Amino acid sequence: MIKSIVTVVLLFLGTAMLLPQDPVSVKMTVPSVVGAGQEFRVSITIDKGNLEEFSRLQQELPAGLTADQDNSGAADYSFDNQRVRFIWLKLPAESTILVSYKIMVNERLKGTFTLGGEFSYVENNERKSVNLRPESINITPSPSVSADRQIEIGSYTSVLAAEQAGTPATGNVICIRQTPYKSRTGNDIMVNLLVYKRDMNKFAKIEEQIPPGFQAVAIESREGLFTHKDGVAKFVWMNLPEEPGFTVSYRLIPEASKSLDDLQISGTLSYILEGRNISVDIIQKDVYLSGISRANIEALMKSLETGEELPAGKPVQAQREEVKPPPVKEEKPVVKEEKPVVTEEKPVVRETRTRPTTPGLSGIPDNQQLPVQSGIYYRVQLAAASRFSDANKAFAAYNLSRPVLVERHDGLYKYTVGSFSTYSQASDFRNTVLSRGIRGAFVVAYRDGKRINVIDARRATGG
Repeated sequence: MIKSIVTVVLLFLGTAMLLPQDPVSVKMTVPSVVGAGQEFRVSITIDKGNLEEFSRLQQELPAGLTADQDNSGAADYSFDNQRVRFIWLKLPAESTILVSYKIMVNERLKGTFTLGGEFSYVENNERKSVNLRPESINITPSPSVSADRQIEIGSYTSVLAAEQAGTPATGNVICIRQTPYKSRTGNDIMVNLLVYKRDMNKFAKIEEQIPPGFQAVAIESREGLFTHKDGVAKFVWMNLPEEPGFTVSYRLIPEASKSLDDLQISGTLSYILEGRNISVDIIQKDVYLSGISRANIEALMKSLETGEELPAGKPVQAQREEVKPPPVKEEKPVVKEEKPVVTEEKPVVRETRTRPTTPGLSGIPDNQQLPVQSGIYYRVQLAAASRFSDANKAFAAYNLSRPVLVERHDGLYKYTVGSFSTYSQASDFRNTVLSRGIRGAFVVAYRDGKRINVIDARRATGG
């Protein structure tokens, strides 16, 4: 009797082991019509049953389309060489997984393309796959692009290559690194970079390979996101600054055994042009980039193109100086009759003095210390310096109609004016500042008194 029971149990277990797992299915949802120059979402639902092992979802995009992550579903997301990938080393426990990403359509495209893909996985040590049902998507031309500039999506690569073949080399984006130099105030090493990109204002990134033994800290990122991880110092911009050329900088903090002699940096500037990823090497030059003016940038670019020496008064060999505020006049300021200044900006946030950014910060008068405000707000940075200068004297000649306040940030004294509840208000005031002769002013963002990335602030405030 017992033998019979054991036999039945074994037969039952054997049959159960042969039963297949729940079938895996994948469904994609996309619009049938999209507009050139616009963004649309790709949503994919994966019914995986009890599948838990390594899996991958992969899709190929035609040239002219770029992808950005939306919801990864706990996967490792990547977009490279027109290929979108979601990779799970181990799938989530849920039986259904939803992933999505956004596709930006180049404004010059038109025509129809097909989007498919494959979900592959491992089951019982065997590789299997499920194909996504292909969907046709029609691109309607952008009304802002003339008919002679519109390109059929299937011909995008060849047409673009033909156009770029006739583009002179001087139209390319270029990035220059000033020869790194030791800070005047310690062992830190200063690195200044010049990006000359003409009228290109979209996504770009700088990646600098930093040798072991050095820690990189941002000084000036020009609204980009700065990180230093795994030996790579990186600036990333979703939208580049408006100027044809601008500078960014960071400092390197060496370990005790390291010095400037041990430093060798290589880097690239990458950007997207007409839907293609382009990368250029960063050129290191013995030029002065701290506080460089727009006129000097143009002169420097011309000298690089022609091979001529820089004329007198243009960028010269690197000086051991950091960014300075406008010159401070030592004589007593002339007292003038104050007249109301009419400006168009309408700031909402009031500068309520709760406590200074750095309580008891020596060297900065109480009436010039930047106060802490609650929530997210924006200010316009005018200058940064390694030494404190009286803000009232330094900027008195510019008649800004708002007080210039000072904070200590990343080892520098930074001079800002504001505050504004929206980025557009701050940007408008920045334009006013530029029109009054303060070169290089830019918008900065804060949350509860601490600086945050402007892109993150705009996302949080909706603009």
